[in-house]
Amino acid sequence: MILVVSSFILGFYGKVLFITKFYEPIYLITSLSIWAFSFILLFAGVFLVGWETVRMIQYSIHNHVRRTVKDTYQYTKGLPKKGYSYTKELHKKSMAKIKKSMAKK
Repeated sequence: MILVVSSFILGFYGKVLFITKFYEPIYLITSLSIWAFSFILLFAGVFLVGWETVRMIQYSIHNHVRRTVKDTYQYTKGLPKKGYSYTKELHKKSMAKIKKSMAKK
């Protein structure tokens, strides 16, 4: 499990290094080397852990992403109602201030 997790971390680090330091040759070679080494670690970890565990990890990641997307959708669905009611209250407050200033004259 440690090999698989460290492979993901190294792969991500290599990818970020590749993107941020693309025009510098030393960093480019280093990032590609780290990224390739992360694949070697991944395959070694998969061989030691077994395919069932890898599938179980992928399943749990997929379910977590699905739940997150569902929660985000539910939150986003309520935003127009909140925005509408906030704007309506803001309008009422400003109209009340205008009426109050007109009544003083």
